[in-house]
Amino acid sequence: MAAASQSVKQRVQNSIWLVCGALCLLLAIIFWAITDRDELVEVGKAPESEVELQIQPAKVAATAHLGALIDEVKPLEQTKRLTASGLHEPEFRGTKFISEQRKNQTIELFRVSEEDIIKGFLKKQADRQSFLYIRLSGENRAEQYVLLYGNYKNTSQAQSALEQLALQLPASIKPVVTSFMDYLPFVNDLGAEEVSLNNKLYEVALKPAALPKIDESLLAAPKQSATSPQRSTTTTTVTRRDQDGNVVDVQKSQSGVAPPAPASNNTTTEQEISDPFN
Repeated sequence: MAAASQSVKQRVQNSIWLVCGALCLLLAIIFWAITDRDELVEVGKAPESEVELQIQPAKVAATAHLGALIDEVKPLEQTKRLTASGLHEPEFRGTKFISEQRKNQTIELFRVSEEDIIKGFLKKQADRQSFLYIRLSGENRAEQYVLLYGNYKNTSQAQSALEQLALQLPASIKPVVTSFMDYLPFVNDLGAEEVSLNNKLYEVALKPAALPKIDESLLAAPKQSATSPQRSTTTTTVTRRDQDGNVVDVQKSQSGVAPPAPASNNTTTEQEISDPFN
């Protein structure tokens, strides 16, 4: 009877578990059906021709703005160069000088393609203070050297100096008044004054110095008659002391030396030498 009642209970429990599992499955299906209502949308690939048509206008737009950074970042000026030391005369001027004097006027004497012509002309001049020359260069422009004369505040001063100009120039050369500003875009050198080529000579002015006065009365004083030199005696005393400072031994010695200068009386000198270690 006990075995039969136990089997009945086991069947009832199994039936209960089975019903609970079926209910849980049913609830899960109902919950999934309620929440999952999104419809799947199929995304198709666009044709390759349409993709190319969308990208190509962007490429063209970017190409039109490739040179926009030129205004922000200036390109390197490859025509810039430094003037080598020793190649130019002290009258050579560069960008710094032309920029500082751009508001002033000057007289252009002549232009040449060889610097040696200007160097030879300057060497023949006694006064080279008012002369200066520059080098003109640039893109699509032949290199030229320009010899200038003077530096004036305005055109009237320059014209007056041109009329009074006394230089021996060939008849084909016609000096003209011009502004330093006209040369500024074509000058890109360091001047001689910037590279220490314009060395100046300095004159040392010596002044007479006062000589010491000589007392002629000393020169006219009678000379003292020479007398026989006296011997000088030097006495040396050696004192020996013990560790307590007591005198242990005393030794005296004398020596005679003939001095070069005359002396009227005998001179006696005593010198005491103490030996602290004895």
